[in-house]
Amino acid sequence: MFDNLPWYGYVILALAIASYAYKYFNIGKKEYDKPDLEKAKFKKSSAANLGMDRLFSLALFTPISEWWGANTNTLTFRDAKTIQPYLEGWDIDSPSGYWDLTEYFMKDGRRWYFDYIFQMIQSEPKENWDELMDQKFGTNERAQKYLDGLSSGEVLNDLKQKGIFTFDSDMELSLAGYDAAMLVGQARIAFTGNIISEEEAWKVINFATQLALDKFSSWEDFGKSFSLGFALDMKGNYDNYYQEVCHIYKQTLNDKVSPWNTINWPN
Repeated sequence: MFDNLPWYGYVILALAIASYAYKYFNIGKKEYDKPDLEKAKFKKSSAANLGMDRLFSLALFTPISEWWGANTNTLTFRDAKTIQPYLEGWDIDSPSGYWDLTEYFMKDGRRWYFDYIFQMIQSEPKENWDELMDQKFGTNERAQKYLDGLSSGEVLNDLKQKGIFTFDSDMELSLAGYDAAMLVGQARIAFTGNIISEEEAWKVINFATQLALDKFSSWEDFGKSFSLGFALDMKGNYDNYYQEVCHIYKQTLNDKVSPWNTINWPN
């Protein structure tokens, strides 16, 4: 059917094919890679019998827990096979690995990075930053990522655009909420993977709960702190995951059946 085309007809045909291929492979790929923004379900196990204080503690991890599709009212987190990649990815698939990371989050966590870098940006001239960062952190990719995200305003602006932050002063909530959430989630996952006992899991979760209660007086403030830490850790490197959890976070904050709206923040 193309035998009688003039020479320029073949050029036009080639351009059309190239254009289609670009749209198919480039634009199509972008659509395929878009975050899978689903409605949160806030599942509950009918066999669970935890008291309200423990349900409150588990709720600290709700946005990420919901991304996994885990129950909101059980210490068990999905099943051992499902969470194995998480255990391996965080290097907590052994008791020593789990306790090393847990002690870090208890003592310093991401608070160690944020508190220093945020204060430095507020109080020190920019020409001093490199020297101060080197003295505090040495060669540290996470510290540099936090500096870039905070000094550029990229993280703050993104959280504002998403409606998670309202004011610049929301940054002052720091990252205790994020560290507390991670302690709760990793304890649940390590328990499910038979890395720690039920008693050990609750001891860690109780520590995380107290950390949150000492710093915050509402789910909203806790959630902003969680979101700030999650953004600093995940935005860019794991962008689809970041977008998905932010989407779930807003449902966690606003949905009337969410644990954050059915379990009161203690007075």
